[in-house]
Amino acid sequence: MGLIGWTLYIVLGIIFFFIIDYLSNKYSLTKIEKIVISNILLMITAGIFFKYNILYTDNIFLIFVFVLITDAIYSSYFVERDFFDKNEANVIYYIVLILIGFFINQEFINDVNTVFLTGNDLRLILWSLAIIFTYNFCKDRNILNSIDINKNKYMSRDSVLINYTRFKDKYFDHCNYKSKELTNLIYAIMILENRKRSKMLRNYDYFMFRLNGNPRKLGIMQVESKKFITDVESIDIVYKKLEKEYNKSSKKSKVDDLIIDDMKKIKKEFGVERKTSFEDAEDIVIAEPKAEVIDVVYCQDKFGYCKVMDP
Repeated sequence: MGLIGWTLYIVLGIIFFFIIDYLSNKYSLTKIEKIVISNILLMITAGIFFKYNILYTDNIFLIFVFVLITDAIYSSYFVERDFFDKNEANVIYYIVLILIGFFINQEFINDVNTVFLTGNDLRLILWSLAIIFTYNFCKDRNILNSIDINKNKYMSRDSVLINYTRFKDKYFDHCNYKSKELTNLIYAIMILENRKRSKMLRNYDYFMFRLNGNPRKLGIMQVESKKFITDVESIDIVYKKLEKEYNKSSKKSKVDDLIIDDMKKIKKEFGVERKTSFEDAEDIVIAEPKAEVIDVVYCQDKFGYCKVMDP
């Protein structure tokens, strides 16, 4: 295949990954939808290769191998996610993707002269299914009407714990605040904002801020700022805001004060005068009677049985 072919597959693997990642983040794709869209991209690419006589379609499914490698590197070094997290099943997903890609490569690409529709029954069926899927996909998400639907994104429990451990190890000395509740809230915001805006994108924000100086969200806590701030400074800013709101809320709505106020209202509405009274009484002193001394007769038989009797 040669160096050119391998280079082409690597570049296409990177392009495929970012296309799928963009669609997945924007429309919350399922694993099956990602597999179908990936293979549609593979067929389109193969069709373009046939059209322009680019002779690198024999093993074009290898693009998916480089998509896997790109995803592993991107997850580990840029967004700092656990690529091998069992809950996300990335390894199984890529194994299935590569196997399906290999099958399509052998049956629908290598054994034909062109991939685009030419009247061949098998390719017509395959492309019909792809078109129907694409239409339903766009219809369900209102893409045809240019309406975005935001869906909840989630992080697995293991991913949250890994990020919490990493950030706590990195910022422990700085985030050693008095309030444990606010400290945990700071770490939670940190994990969420880091997922929404990875370190690589934050570095891009820093670069653009130095370049044009326009106000933008900076730091790991994504604080809107007109001046350059570091991750640590962004944490300080958010903590001060949270502490101010927390103290304000504590003064206005203490639980004890609310309970006392409620009890006073109940007493005022339903209370009646007490019909009994409490008085402090003297200590009760009970004199012990003195022991009475009397004469008795003590009797004992030969077996050791004894008895005391009056005389």
